[in-house]
Amino acid sequence: MALNKEQEDIYRKAMEEAKKELDSVDEKMQEEIQKARQRLAELQESKKHYRQIYEGTAQLLGVEVVPEEENNLASSEEKKKEEENKQQESEDEKESDASEAEQTQPA
Repeated sequence: MALNKEQEDIYRKAMEEAKKELDSVDEKMQEEIQKARQRLAELQESKKHYRQIYEGTAQLLGVEVVPEEENNLASSEEKKKEEENKQQESEDEKESDASEAEQTQPA
């Protein structure tokens, strides 16, 4: 389907406007990403300060505190073990189902 000159101009203008909007959205996205990075840095710094206060007061009170890195590793390992257990249970169920199916099939 061929376009006449007037239609071509209309579509070309629409295409140019869409391109401008795309560029504008890309710029806005980059601005928002930068804001998010800045806010994340602020939160991390705040967390660091509160962690220092927490550990300092715990030390004054004689309370043992698990370092954050070990705490994160421990929870990560627990999650990994839970996932492995779920997989093992799933495999066990499949084997059990297959075994029952073999026993119920006529010879």
